[in-house]
Amino acid sequence: MSNPHHKANPADAGWTYQGSNAQSRVDFYEKDGCKMDYYPTTGTVKTSMSHPTQGNTQMFRRDLDDTGFQQVLENPRYHSGQGYQTKNSGYYKGK
Repeated sequence: MSNPHHKANPADAGWTYQGSNAQSRVDFYEKDGCKMDYYPTTGTVKTSMSHPTQGNTQMFRRDLDDTGFQQVLENPRYHSGQGYQTKNSGYYKGK
């Protein structure tokens, strides 16, 4: 794992470390069927999950403070107001 941008450790919130990509500077985690890509040098977080009505979605959050990052760790569906959502169909265009 890289030097974390945030003080919280995802493992302490139940996330399982899955590996990393040194070139992209990203760490991979998984919890309860949800995947998280964490870019510790920038504090960017991407969560990928199955939404109950929209199907598979991805949410990106940028420039999260420690509180916002902790909220994402506890609830991967947390909307921080500092990112955007994508979906593979035309149903949702993102923010």
